[in-house]
Amino acid sequence: MARISTKLPNSVYSSVFFTPLLLFISLTFEPIQTRKPLLVISIPISYREKGYPTSLQNNFVAITMFLGIKMLLFLKFNSPYLDQKNLDQKKEFKSYISTLFNWRFNSYIIPPVSKNSNEKENSSIIKSPTTSQINKKLINRSLIVIAKYLIFELCIFTLLISANYKTEIPKKAYQIRLIEFFTSGIPPFTISSLRLYLNFLGVIYLWLSLNYDIITIIAAIVLRFIFHFTSEKNDRKSILIQYGILTPSVYVSIKEWLITFLFNTKHLFSVPFISSSPRDFWSTRWQLLLNESFKELGYLPVKNLFIPIFSRKISNIMGVLGAFGVSALLHEYLIIANFNIWTGEQFFFFMAHGVIFILWEAIFNSKNKDMIIEKFLKWFLLLIINLILLPALVEPSIRNINFSDISSISKHFLKDYM
Repeated sequence: MARISTKLPNSVYSSVFFTPLLLFISLTFEPIQTRKPLLVISIPISYREKGYPTSLQNNFVAITMFLGIKMLLFLKFNSPYLDQKNLDQKKEFKSYISTLFNWRFNSYIIPPVSKNSNEKENSSIIKSPTTSQINKKLINRSLIVIAKYLIFELCIFTLLISANYKTEIPKKAYQIRLIEFFTSGIPPFTISSLRLYLNFLGVIYLWLSLNYDIITIIAAIVLRFIFHFTSEKNDRKSILIQYGILTPSVYVSIKEWLITFLFNTKHLFSVPFISSSPRDFWSTRWQLLLNESFKELGYLPVKNLFIPIFSRKISNIMGVLGAFGVSALLHEYLIIANFNIWTGEQFFFFMAHGVIFILWEAIFNSKNKDMIIEKFLKWFLLLIINLILLPALVEPSIRNINFSDISSISKHFLKDYM
């Protein structure tokens, strides 16, 4: 890992970050034509003051994680272009930059129309929204953002108060403390620390959800005033096409993506705290941004690796562990790059959830619909499991975050009145 002096200008640090990224983008506007192995390497760069990561570094680390895994996904999806014999079977090529705006293209609220279905079955899919529908989406999402932001500030407020009480966070890795609990009976966490962990998780959840909602609002504004303003009913061409900024095909593609994103795609979160099974939690409710990446880069490769050797059931189990393994490595990357530490807690958290996912499916797998009491009991059991494993997820961050650096209205309120 490279350590850069804090005296280094942000412009130099930014250049080190953007140069390989822009080079990769420039080389991926055309299909891949080489059979030589391609390797994408992302090296965390330490850039901090007084031991804490700067906001610039935090942003770059998160962007690197997202763009890096999308690079690997791009290379995998474009591997058919290496086969020059089956030209007719090739999928439509999309540049790397365009795939960034199409990250969940199959996640419809209701599956798209199939050959064996009629249009009535999928009446909820919106192909061409009206002006009133776009306006309603914009207003509703704006009101939701206001409500979430108020709750977010309240969570920040309580988090800062909790931090002032100096709740002790053990420095020993959580998985080691769990072993000590089973061998010596030493509690791995306290009720006060658990409250802090839940508060911190709530802040992260609301922050991610708010960012997604803000992007949704921006997309709705762009669709309403740039793409929908020039209706198909008018003969006028969009100014974007008139001045050659976009070709007609690109214009249509972007408009279709905006419609799909706003009206036919699930939210980043879907009330994750009512999940009654690990599959429901991880596959349909919690942070769906990288689900496709974990499937393509973790589940499928590992599953296909074991299929020739073991049964399909064992191969599926190993594939699930592969998906959680990729997620574990990404979260470890975030901790290493931001805080220059490694405790293995992130890896333990996600791999433990992978094992629980498999055991849950083996024990509770049933085609019969659960009764309300059964769903409640499963929800309660999953809640207990999540609470037990939660410290491994949040402790590495809480130990190394300076809460006084948090920028919010709540911080200024506490500073003036507490």
